[in-house]
Amino acid sequence: MVLNIGIKVISSLSIIILTCFTMKNKRFESKSESFYKTKSDTISDSLMIKMEKWMKEEQKYWDSTCQAETKKAEIDIKNKKLVYFHYFGMVKQYRSNEEMNTLLKKYNITIDSAAYFCTVPSELQNCYAYVMRNEINKRFGRKFIDSLRNVAEIQYVKKNPDRIYPFEECDYISRYPGDKTYDDFFKTSERDFWRNVEYPEGFEFRKDKDFYSHIGAEFILSKTGKVSDTKIDIRFQNKKNYQYSSYFINELKKFIKNTKWIPAKSAGIDVNSQMRITIFFK
Repeated sequence: MVLNIGIKVISSLSIIILTCFTMKNKRFESKSESFYKTKSDTISDSLMIKMEKWMKEEQKYWDSTCQAETKKAEIDIKNKKLVYFHYFGMVKQYRSNEEMNTLLKKYNITIDSAAYFCTVPSELQNCYAYVMRNEINKRFGRKFIDSLRNVAEIQYVKKNPDRIYPFEECDYISRYPGDKTYDDFFKTSERDFWRNVEYPEGFEFRKDKDFYSHIGAEFILSKTGKVSDTKIDIRFQNKKNYQYSSYFINELKKFIKNTKWIPAKSAGIDVNSQMRITIFFK
């Protein structure tokens, strides 16, 4: 079955590539009546026939596959077998699968994995996994999997106390004092920076509204609130302003050092995290 799916996927990709090639060739039609138009029309005609035939075969294949998987799942359930699936592809990926597996085994639920294909109708793929998930929900409740995942996430963080977590793995709360959201952080941090920083005499403000000058910093914020490994980058629209780079860099370093940052959290637990701040110039 896995081999057949692989063949089908390759076939799908081939069709997509041919379609993209055809669309690309179409762009030349308005410019020329030569080679490109001839080839484009030839490919389009043959492609339409192939696509119609392929779509019928594909629908038939996935219909029969779904029916077979559904029947197998029903038989396995009668034999007291439950399976939980980790999905890969166009879905969220979890870091705590190992911890999740251990928790599920306590309920005699075995583990498997499945891929999600964007080219296949969602109602016709992973039918075995769908039936199993419904049965798990029926026996343990619809919040069962989510509650186990929360526990698994907490266990993962506790097992990795020294890891530096990227932004996307942290809880969505501001790490700037007094702010509740990151929308606030972007505004208030810049406002507070300019409260104590003056533009040097001779600084040339931007004239082109479509281009911004900015200074930014990346640093590590520890779970105790300590800042380390600060890296500064600066960009001026007007190159003459680079003579003031050291001044602004030192001011931003002081601002970061003197701010009482709030440690990031992941699964509700204080963690070391990556942090980024950007300040725009007038």
